[in-house]
Amino acid sequence: MNPLKRVKKEGISLKIAHILMIVLTFIIMCMLLFFTFRSSVLYSELGDITDSYIELQKSAESLMDASDYLTDKVQRFTVILDEADMNAYFDEAHNVRRREIAVEEMERRAPDKMAYEVLSLALESSVNLMDTEYRAMKLICDACGYTTEFPEINNAVLPEGYEKMTRDEKIHLAQSLVHDGKYYEQKTSIRKGMEDCIKTLIDDTQRVQTSINSKLRINMAVMQVLLIVQSIGMIIVLWLTSYLGINPILKSVQRIRENKKMPVTGSYEFRYLAKTYNKMYEAVQKSIENLNYEASHDKLTNLYNRAGYDLISESIDLSSTAVIIIDADKFKEINDTNGHQIGDAILRKIADALKYTFRREDYICRIGGDEFFVFMLHMDEKRKNLISIKIDHINKELADTSDGLPATSISVGVAFGCNEENLESTFKHADEALYFMKSAGKHGCSFYDYKITK
Repeated sequence: MNPLKRVKKEGISLKIAHILMIVLTFIIMCMLLFFTFRSSVLYSELGDITDSYIELQKSAESLMDASDYLTDKVQRFTVILDEADMNAYFDEAHNVRRREIAVEEMERRAPDKMAYEVLSLALESSVNLMDTEYRAMKLICDACGYTTEFPEINNAVLPEGYEKMTRDEKIHLAQSLVHDGKYYEQKTSIRKGMEDCIKTLIDDTQRVQTSINSKLRINMAVMQVLLIVQSIGMIIVLWLTSYLGINPILKSVQRIRENKKMPVTGSYEFRYLAKTYNKMYEAVQKSIENLNYEASHDKLTNLYNRAGYDLISESIDLSSTAVIIIDADKFKEINDTNGHQIGDAILRKIADALKYTFRREDYICRIGGDEFFVFMLHMDEKRKNLISIKIDHINKELADTSDGLPATSISVGVAFGCNEENLESTFKHADEALYFMKSAGKHGCSFYDYKITK
């Protein structure tokens, strides 16, 4: 006889069906609780690994920030000749000690010694670079008649015959020491050390995360199988148990199809499952939000794009910001002659030069084709020589053809927000300064002349 006809004819013992369902549900419930608990532990481990990586990354970046801070102060001291910059330099080196603290934190928390060793080498390079900075500051002190109690400056060894130099020659030599190619090569070496350290941290973190994610995928697969089995059991006894637990499940399935959170209703076990799913759902949503980085950054250069520029322009303090418009000279000619691949390589080279020359706190954007834009924070007209020096250095880098790319250059227009009413007028004046430079057939840096307009 057909089993279905037999069941229809003879019926099913509810007692046996209930006992079987209770046993099956009990077993599945226990397994779900086990794998849910195991998933919670793995999620906790994943969070700890991520938090540790964030802290270690901050330590690595702190060393570079401190190194850039020292560079900024010594460069400003050689250009502006303000003793406050020298004092700030030694306050960082002697008292704040962010570089040393970063290395100590890395030694304490790094998952292996490789990242610590890489960061230690970066610190050693930064300390070695200070000898050059001491000599530059000693030249400025000698030229300006400053007296100082810092033994590092007093003990700095200067080239023979420097006593015969004029004041301007000493200042120029000091500026050259902390702005020439050799100095920036050492800075690049320090930056590469930091990048290698972060790469090591990322590799270590990804290795652990991959292991945990693999275990989580297995857990989820097992949980899905258990849920399917439980659902099948409920369907079989549905007509006997009068919708026992069916309504909460159907509602949850609908929510999942609509890509929404599961309702926390029904039995205790189902509530626990729903909360776990909702935590996973929220984690996925946060991951999707992280993709917004791609929307605000240019894929070719990894600089801020137009959308990123719009966000930045709403939050900066214009009164202490220099607005810099940058245009690649003869880019269309290079692009047409050598092809788009070379053109793209030129744009990346310009972007890299801007990132390595300007400070980490400055915002660099690519707002179209060969046009770049920089918000240089904490900057006014008194320090515009610093901008000129940076642009000259960038043009020297772009003129170097050792990488196989044709020589190029940039033209720059600068306006200072402290003299403006709004960003629109600042942008307009910076564009006028750039137009002046381009129309003169030159490349370099042009500043908007506010004296003419007054």
